[in-house]
Amino acid sequence: MEHTIIPYLIKASISLALFYGLYMLLLRKDTFFRLRRFYFLFSIAFSLLFPFLMIEMTAKEEVPVQIPAYWLSQIEVSAMPAQQVLVIDWKLIALFAIGAVSLIYALRFIMQLFCILKLKVSHNSEKLDTCCIVKIKDRKISPFSFFRWIFIGSQIDDEEKLKEIIAHEMVHVRQLHSVDVLLAEIVCILFWWNPFVWLLKKEIKINLEYLADEGVLKEGFSPKEYQYILLQVSNVNTGIPIINNFNVSQLKKRITMMNKNRTSLGKATKYLLLVPVVFVLLLGNAVQASPDIADMITIPFVNDGQQVPQKKGDVYVTVDKMPEFPGGLNAQQRFIGQNLKYPVEAQEKGVEGRVIVRYVIRSTGDITNIEVIRGVYPSLDEEVVRIVKAMPKWIPGKQNGKAVDVYYTLPLIFKISGSKKIFSEGKKDKDVMVAVGYGTPKKEGVTLKEGGAEPSVDHPFITVEDMPVFPGGESAMQRFVADNLKYPESAQKAGVQGRVTVRFIVGKTGEISDVRVIRGIDSECDAEAVRMIQSMPKWTPGKQNGIAVPVYFTLPIVYRLKKDTVVNTTKK
Repeated sequence: MEHTIIPYLIKASISLALFYGLYMLLLRKDTFFRLRRFYFLFSIAFSLLFPFLMIEMTAKEEVPVQIPAYWLSQIEVSAMPAQQVLVIDWKLIALFAIGAVSLIYALRFIMQLFCILKLKVSHNSEKLDTCCIVKIKDRKISPFSFFRWIFIGSQIDDEEKLKEIIAHEMVHVRQLHSVDVLLAEIVCILFWWNPFVWLLKKEIKINLEYLADEGVLKEGFSPKEYQYILLQVSNVNTGIPIINNFNVSQLKKRITMMNKNRTSLGKATKYLLLVPVVFVLLLGNAVQASPDIADMITIPFVNDGQQVPQKKGDVYVTVDKMPEFPGGLNAQQRFIGQNLKYPVEAQEKGVEGRVIVRYVIRSTGDITNIEVIRGVYPSLDEEVVRIVKAMPKWIPGKQNGKAVDVYYTLPLIFKISGSKKIFSEGKKDKDVMVAVGYGTPKKEGVTLKEGGAEPSVDHPFITVEDMPVFPGGESAMQRFVADNLKYPESAQKAGVQGRVTVRFIVGKTGEISDVRVIRGIDSECDAEAVRMIQSMPKWTPGKQNGIAVPVYFTLPIVYRLKKDTVVNTTKK
């Protein structure tokens, strides 16, 4: 609950603060009272609603990235029953505290409505065409209005004075100023802890009085006599804040504003500053309509059958059964090694680098929509496209047993033999399947020939002919995990459970390296999974063509509490 309410309160509060700040800086000294009223109403309505406006912003198209992952069987870790420990959720406590105080303000608001209704029922009233005048006997109160009801105290006995007071209150009635006051009160109930809402309420009420004063003077009443009446009733208060009171505390401001020259119409353009403020707030609340990380990942080799299918437009990114090169990955690597040529022109110019090509494997197995999404040099890019076009029909991918179109991404590195250049992009370069094209360094008087390609033993493989093996096999690894992985006590107490997915590399010598959490649930659970994998003994390394090579592995570990485990039910 707090994950939705607290962000809403924060966003709405920031919006109200920005609108109030803009008003105080640039708008409070003008005489555009009607325009100002619209500004206040819009500010409140927009602030209350904009956190719900999740506008999607179209992002630059992302290309599916092929992340190699040979998945091991899922391992589940269960917690033993733990003693009940109270975990204090300060966010929830703060939320309840805010709600409790809001409830008090709401009850106060209801009591004020009841007081107004009681005054109306217990005193005589005179119905007019547009309003109802309620005369309060034996009680001195400042005249006020609430929607169509105008309340007059017993101390008002002068006929001329009464006309001016009624003229003032009639402006409130005709323009429905009670709506503004009630809206401001409701905002204060919801955001009582935000000082800006109280300041905004104060400005809203004084602006309504400016409007009423302006209406009285337009009807031809003497400004001097009207201001004198204001001074006479300034010492009487009703004690009801949800009304349009003839007397407000900012009497000096009202008199000053009545005597002030009207602001030139050209300065009303300042209110257009509302547009960039609205834009900034919407931009801050926007969500980028880019695919989730899963939408950008193609995992062609998954053996647990639990990969969640992802789709990008009409073409899938991942499916239940991924497309397969005839004969599998090893056959694909052999095909590339036998057919890829290192263009002579590129060798002579010493051009090296990584080319990434993306294509669609149709439901028929045909390859279409081939495009270079990261190129190095025209002849290298064309060579990679040629290789892809030359591929035979694939075994199509399937979703729910039906053949479908699927994206596939192929990165290839061209590297001159003996070159010491590194084409790594940090850890990202470890996440792709690569084929390295080897040519001959350019020497004077030597004619270069087009070189073939062979798999690189320096980059981790996805699958190889002989996969790495944990000492004793997978059952021994299961026992090792069960004996060495600990369920963090704090996670048990907080009721944290779920699946942590860890990827690592089994190196050429069998050592474990590059242990990374690719999907976590809790910092301590994630750290414990990494620690356990790093403590594993050396594996029997994997081999390709009889040569030991590094290989990726992915290990899902499930932390699950037993049914009789006692935990604090409060969210952490």
